[in-house]
Amino acid sequence: QNKEGEAREEKSVETNGVVEGGELAKKTEEQEQRPAVEEVPRRSKVAIWEDIKVQSFSRTLIAIYAESLLTLMVHIQLNMVGRSTYLDSVVGKFTGAEDDVALEGKYQSKIALADEQNFLMISWWFLNRGWRQLMAQVSLAVDQSIGELSLKERVTHRELSALFSDIHTKIRANGFEQTLASLLLPSKSVEIEDYLTSNRLDAKQVYTPVFVRLVDQMRDVIESTDFSYVLSSCVDRLTVQLLESLQESFPEPVPLPNISRPLPPTVEGETAPDLDDVVKEFEEFSPPPESRVVIVQLLPRIAREGHQILNGVPNQYLENVSASREIQALSAAVYTAEDVVF
Repeated sequence: QNKEGEAREEKSVETNGVVEGGELAKKTEEQEQRPAVEEVPRRSKVAIWEDIKVQSFSRTLIAIYAESLLTLMVHIQLNMVGRSTYLDSVVGKFTGAEDDVALEGKYQSKIALADEQNFLMISWWFLNRGWRQLMAQVSLAVDQSIGELSLKERVTHRELSALFSDIHTKIRANGFEQTLASLLLPSKSVEIEDYLTSNRLDAKQVYTPVFVRLVDQMRDVIESTDFSYVLSSCVDRLTVQLLESLQESFPEPVPLPNISRPLPPTVEGETAPDLDDVVKEFEEFSPPPESRVVIVQLLPRIAREGHQILNGVPNQYLENVSASREIQALSAAVYTAEDVVF
């Protein structure tokens, strides 16, 4: 019996070995047949921080440009609609006519509620399509300006302001102002079809003569030099506010000790003091140098301000740009124009 048991165990071990060996060979064959997965190279910490640097500046500047463009666009739309509504009420009051009438041969049609809603809805294009083009333009300029800037570079507040100014200059030099109309309004047939399809709109119901006239007039305003000037002033206004907020990240410079000894007076008949002594004493009275901060330490605050520009409640940036005199002047010009053509 013992011999039979041992024989069974040996047979079982052999069988298991064959089975396990067969499964192992099968698994090895399957692994060989599988395509080799390419290992993604791990990025260094420096490369990751370089991306964070560019993205922090880009997102904050995109927020500045987007808020300026949307604020301008809404002001223009509301004043165009308000102007037409006001003229409708004046014509109706003094003529008593409910039909369309001509005012000095230039004002000829009323705005239906549907036309007004469709016209105000046109800002959907920038919020869902145009901002991508804005993002590409701003990101390119940021990369050109600070792409080679070291993360360990120590900058003063004045130098940081110069960096932002250089980015704005590059954005404008890359043809930003020539693309404003395409950023804010669908122009090509493909873009119009995309706008209508995405919002489930019927072209015949949306693109009425009144709607087309309003959009064309708004495009004239956007392509005008006045619009470009007001937009630049809004962007500069928000950038100044951003830099004022970033001032908190720069420590106060340590003042030099006061020198109580006064400069030697020059009296008629006496010899003038030595020039080297005067220069040395002047340097002692000069203001202390500006404080410097490493770029990498500014990135969290810059990113936080970008979030505040778009999502802050209350939004001080929005209140600041809305109070701009330039926006108020452009709004008044649109509202009082005989025909909104610039």
